[in-house]
Amino acid sequence: MALTSLPFALFTLVTGIIYFALPKKQYQWVVLLIASSFFYVYNSFQYTAFILVTIITIYLAANRMAAISAETKAEVKARKAEWSREQKKAFKEASQKKKRSILAWTLILNFGILFLLKYFNFLSGSISAILGGSPENAPHIHLLLPLGISFYTFIATGYLIDVYRETVEPEKNIFRFALFVSFFPQIIQGPISQFGKLQDQLISPHRLEWINFKQGIINIFWGLFKKLVIADCAWRGIKMYYENGGINGTPDFKGYGGTMVLFITLLYALQLYADFSGGIDISRGICRILGIELEVNFRQPYFSRSISEYWRRWHITLGAWMKNYVFYPIALSDLSKRISTSIARSSFGQTAAGKHVSKVFTTAMASFIVFLCIGIWHGANSKYIGFGVWNGTIIMLSAMLGPVYARSRDALHINSDAAWWKLFQMFRTFIIVLVGYVFDIADNFTNAIQMMKLMITDQNKGIFIRQLHTLGLHKTDYAIIMLASMILLYVSIRLEKTHLDTPGELLEKRSGLIQWLALLALILMVLVLGSYGPAYDPAEFIYMQF
Repeated sequence: MALTSLPFALFTLVTGIIYFALPKKQYQWVVLLIASSFFYVYNSFQYTAFILVTIITIYLAANRMAAISAETKAEVKARKAEWSREQKKAFKEASQKKKRSILAWTLILNFGILFLLKYFNFLSGSISAILGGSPENAPHIHLLLPLGISFYTFIATGYLIDVYRETVEPEKNIFRFALFVSFFPQIIQGPISQFGKLQDQLISPHRLEWINFKQGIINIFWGLFKKLVIADCAWRGIKMYYENGGINGTPDFKGYGGTMVLFITLLYALQLYADFSGGIDISRGICRILGIELEVNFRQPYFSRSISEYWRRWHITLGAWMKNYVFYPIALSDLSKRISTSIARSSFGQTAAGKHVSKVFTTAMASFIVFLCIGIWHGANSKYIGFGVWNGTIIMLSAMLGPVYARSRDALHINSDAAWWKLFQMFRTFIIVLVGYVFDIADNFTNAIQMMKLMITDQNKGIFIRQLHTLGLHKTDYAIIMLASMILLYVSIRLEKTHLDTPGELLEKRSGLIQWLALLALILMVLVLGSYGPAYDPAEFIYMQF
């Protein structure tokens, strides 16, 4: 039941009608729980046990840790007069140790399930290859991934860590917690919501409000426009690139050159953005109608002036999760502090460069590890490790070589506020992003390196023009992609200038006539230009595979 399918539209419509028609609004969350449970079982029936294990274990662990904290505070208060300061400290440390043990074993269990299902086959094959065996003969688990396992695992474990840190109160009702983990608009591809920002909205009563309905509908059709008109049209060309064997070709096809690889990478950059952000727009639109505000996951990332800024704008909730639960624990660890101190005390650390390196070393290394984790999160393939290493290395070097960049800019008398310089920074960042996308497109790490080499050494416009028809896209398709991309660019520029998040908010300042005309235009473009129909094989959302 894809987000763009008619069955999903009917399912959402029925859910919305029951949700708002319910006489006792305080039980609306039950409607959402039933709908989310039905959606998950319908789409991933044979793997429902995995999400149930996550819900039950994390619910029990969170409440047990909260109980230990409450018992500790009560005991310390009761024995305040008879216990010394050292006794109180020792008792608190023993209680904290119990909580850490519960946290560690619960995280090991849940991330262990994720690892087993998502990475075991890759790791088993890699070890077999290193030992001189055949990856095909290595032990394999023949299972498909449960729906949204990476997303719901991160959502649930983030909540558990917050409870351990005592930044949120644990949910006492297991069914309400189950709704938070399995909420159907975000289960397929996020966002990775935080408990403190979503849970109260899920269980609070809501009434149908015109502004929410209007902006929600606009957001849904904006997402459908990006997915069905742009992403799926671009995907047809990328799909044929794969079917024709890419750069290696097939027995009947020679293979593509560097110019085509560059073109496919640009096409993929368009498809990926329209696909992922379009799906999020649909989810946020549904939630807006229900009176629920999902977290923003994109803010025009292709306008970024550095790779760090790009990752603050792209998949924002994944970056926030990594920052809260991976970056800070590493950067603030005792080991990181000792390494920085060691650098500072060395002879190198006494130089200007050494002082800067010792200052930023822990954050630079933590950033590298974060992006290595992000690469691994994307999938069990050597290309994703390359993707993480590429982004992590660029960000690490940017932090460590910051003063060098600043001095070079000053030496060249570059005005950092000049429009041409900002455009150059955007272009430079986009090139870095494109290199990262090559890892996504490639079959594996080796194939990615070969593709990059061809992009540099084998640019031939004549061959490219002759091979263009093999992608199966007609002049009409290219015209649709160009027109739709210009509309996407215009709206993105307007959102960037106004600091708004959705076209619905952008149109709210316009007259009612303009709003209706814009919505009608979106609907017509989706119906006339979109890729759908009984004979059409729709492309799954890219991030479903992650």
